[in-house]
Amino acid sequence: MNSKMHYIAMLCLLITPISAFGQKDGPTPAEECRFITKADLSDSKAPAFGQYLVASEEVISKPSLDLTSNPIAKTFRTVLRKEITKGPNFAGHYRVAFWGCGSSCAMFAVVGLKTGRVITTTEFRSVSGVYLDAEDFLPGTASDGWGFRYRKDSSLLVVIGDPDEDAARSGAYYFVLQGERLRLIHTTLVKKNCDNVKP
Repeated sequence: MNSKMHYIAMLCLLITPISAFGQKDGPTPAEECRFITKADLSDSKAPAFGQYLVASEEVISKPSLDLTSNPIAKTFRTVLRKEITKGPNFAGHYRVAFWGCGSSCAMFAVVGLKTGRVITTTEFRSVSGVYLDAEDFLPGTASDGWGFRYRKDSSLLVVIGDPDEDAARSGAYYFVLQGERLRLIHTTLVKKNCDNVKP
């Protein structure tokens, strides 16, 4: 055995017992405290999907993408073109599209299937959900992504998690689509006090 192989074998022998003994049964109380749940996001003052109902419209057979409508349209044209072929899932004739930007991170946009315009928010570009455990928040929506809640018959879009990976801004952000613009109308911030929780 050459010296390089010997070194690798010794390293493996050292790492294996350390990793085996270092395993935990689950998250510590301090880690558990950081998880954001449905209860953390509940807000009696938050708008409801039923307040922003829209009529469903016929499906656009061959929607096209307006690459000049938004700076991200060209950068993410492949994923956006793929998404719009799936048809509307939001506000009658729009498509909410989202794609990964790292571990537990997603970027998103809304595309008008009639105009091809790509619409984003001015508040943040992405959302992360490392400590998000709220699959049961706002049930009955068409969302197939952990950080987004929307319906085909409503112009309300709810984005949950950490905007631009900023844990200090964790919460639920409520946007309404008006005039091909996403307008923030309500925010539910999550305030967790985990500093005094024992590790």
